[in-house]
This record gives sequence, structure tokens and C-alpha cells, in this order.
Amino acid sequence: MRFLAFLILIVLSSISFGQRQNVLSRSELGMIAGGMYYIGDLNSFQHFKLTQPAGGIFYKFNINGRLAFRIEGVYGSIQADDKLSTESTIKNRNLNFSSTIKELGLGMEFNYFPFQIGNKNYRGTGYMFAEIAFFQMEPTTTFEGQTYQLRTLGTEGQNTSLNTLDYYSQNQLALPIGIGFKYPIARRLCIGGEYGIRYIFTDYLDDIGSDRYVDAGKLSIESSKLAAKLSNRSLNQNPYGIRGNEGTRDWYFFFGLTLSMNLGNPDECFKH
Repeated sequence: MRFLAFLILIVLSSISFGQRQNVLSRSELGMIAGGMYYIGDLNSFQHFKLTQPAGGIFYKFNINGRLAFRIEGVYGSIQADDKLSTESTIKNRNLNFSSTIKELGLGMEFNYFPFQIGNKNYRGTGYMFAEIAFFQMEPTTTFEGQTYQLRTLGTEGQNTSLNTLDYYSQNQLALPIGIGFKYPIARRLCIGGEYGIRYIFTDYLDDIGSDRYVDAGKLSIESSKLAAKLSNRSLNQNPYGIRGNEGTRDWYFFFGLTLSMNLGNPDECFKH
């Protein structure tokens, strides 16, 4: 979040005074507060399940009444737990995870109708957005009353002879897309709402990427006893059970209410 604020400050301070007034009149600074949740191996279908509080700040530069450039920083968390499932096979698997998500995205926003805060001719609009984002994750699990970081444990045999893969990275790429609406409530203030989907390029958001369990005995020798215990936590300890779904990727979702402020006087020459 501090990096986002610093980036905006550098851009604005590098512009001459006259240009700055025009830039400020086209600029918005705002915040969003809402929730974040996940769809993946530990929650295949249920949207909004175990939604966690999340929020962020954003900057928008309105190129014209329909198109804006946006920078957004988001902080939240996601989680899932097999114990909450109604399916016996899922309950038996007995896995759980949680992870903080730190995201920085850059993209474009497209208004359905011409819009400008402070312009009485344009009272509100829906919009859609598309971004490219970098995010940081750190999957953890709770086991016997303790919390453990999963990434470097290698619960699927990463960095051993059981798996050709190294530890997955906590820094990943995402493509956020979504929809929203906004409505002015004062000459410089605007409220709204937004819902976004994050398509990501990893299946390890929940530390699960494989269909099957690895050999617990070998994992214990080549990695650690803890890695072996956390790899297969099924209640019946079936070594041939299903761990996850190798054919699908994970997703996370972020939604919330927005409040934004125009940083300058409304531009009367703003072209729509």
C-alpha cells in the first residue's frame, strides 16, 4: 500500500503546476472495503463461503468520460477447511489452509455511460475493468493446535525425488477482471461497489496441486516427518485417496464498497 501511495506522489510531483491542475481534475483517489474468498481444491463450488475481510486503495486517471487508467493495492485473506464440508469423502480428507493476499494491479476501467464526478449531466454509471496484477501468498495450515507455513515444507514432495518440481513461489501473477457501479454524492465525492475475479497462474494457492498423495515414508526420510504428516491428513490414512484436482486452477475473488474523491476541481473542458 505504501508503494502505491509513493508511486502516485512521484507522478504528481513531477508534473508542472499548470499540467498538475489538469491532472488533478482528472484524478481520483479512493478506498474499497469488503471481502475476499477462494474457489479451488478445498472449495470447488461455493461462492462467498468463508469470506474474509479485505480492503484496498486505488488511484484512477480519467482519460475521458468512458475510459480510465487505474492502479489498485489490495490486502486480504482467504481460507477453507474440509471439516465444514457436508460430503463424507471431503471430511475424511481433513485438509485446511489459510493465506494472506497482497496484491498490486494496473489496468483500465470502461464506463458504460459517460461519467465525471461533479458533472451534473452524468449521475452515475456501471463499469467493467481489466488488470494485470502481482500478488503475494503464503499458505498456512492449522494442525494439532499449531500453525505451519506450507510452501517450503513440500507436502507434495517438492524438492525431493518424489516430485520433479521445486517449491512453488509465493509471488504470482493474476488477471483481475470485474464489474462495478459508481454514483456521485457531492461535487468531489463518489460512492460505488465492485466485484472482481482473479484468474491466477498457479494451482498452489491452497498448497494443493496434485490428485494423489506421495509416499509418506519416503517423504519423511527425504524431507521431514512434519511434511509427511501434513501431506496426508485423511482420517482413514488411505495412501491412495484423492488429495486434489490436478486439472483445475485456483481462483480468488474480491468485492466491496468504494469511496473515491476527485483530487482537483471538476474539469469543465473534460471531453466525453
